[in-house]
Amino acid sequence: MVTYEELHGATGNFNQENLIGSGSFGSVYKGCLREGIEVAVKVLDIRKTASLKSFLAECEALRSTRHRNLVKLITSCSSIDFKNMEFLASVYEYLSNGSLEDWIKGKRKNANGDGLNIVDRLNVAIDVACGLDYLHHDCEVAVAHCDLKPSNILLDRDMTAKIGDFGLAKLLIERTGNNDLSSTNVLKGSIGYMPPEYGFGQKPSTAGDAYSFGVVLLELFTGKSPTHENFTGDQNLIRWVQSAFPENIVQVLDSELLHLMQHLPNEGQINIIPEAEPSPDGRIGLRDALCKLETARQTLFEHTHV
Repeated sequence: MVTYEELHGATGNFNQENLIGSGSFGSVYKGCLREGIEVAVKVLDIRKTASLKSFLAECEALRSTRHRNLVKLITSCSSIDFKNMEFLASVYEYLSNGSLEDWIKGKRKNANGDGLNIVDRLNVAIDVACGLDYLHHDCEVAVAHCDLKPSNILLDRDMTAKIGDFGLAKLLIERTGNNDLSSTNVLKGSIGYMPPEYGFGQKPSTAGDAYSFGVVLLELFTGKSPTHENFTGDQNLIRWVQSAFPENIVQVLDSELLHLMQHLPNEGQINIIPEAEPSPDGRIGLRDALCKLETARQTLFEHTHV
């Protein structure tokens, strides 16, 4: 749908100044197509054997999905570059406010120097929950994202959050009444966000995404990554939050939020601090999580008149 030559020109010859990110399977460049459309071009590293599987998984997962909280795949390119080498790329809408990870870590801030306030974070959480709920319940074939984390959640100019990077996504299909996969490839998730059962060989599931979402929510409200240096041995992000909940919850909240917490009623506090349940059977689904988050936001609005 788009040629290598067009992408080469749109990104300034894949100039390092236009490099906006890199991951396991390739690099992402900001570009501008002839129509003036800003795009993010994800160029696959074909030297890595898993990159083709990632490319195909992403195309398959996004081929028939349409939702305001999913990064839009505009087109793809399978071609030959100027060195006569195979070239694979996916072209996405460009989201100008970067990743949620950048905001949590303070690499990005609002024009007034502030980070994300509590309403911003609730809005992001609800956006992500909406996107996951759609993937799990409203697609023709349910999709498990399998790699949800702040670096894969992007923000547009209006701060609407969108889920990106479907390179590990799996289509869940029904076989003999049980959830199974269209692929049995070994799962490669991200340390800290991957649910415990995946480590024991269980197949990807919507419950696995629910665990990852719980960890993302904890990070969103505490500012601490699950791989933070403080979490060693038996201590981890989940246990750290649980040890403070509910009496000492202020001690684990991101300092950016503390000045707002005095306006937040106890009921709202309890509803927005989630737990990433280790057992998949004990986790609530994304539709229930979405309902709880929306209730928390409504409670917040009623008590603070934000």
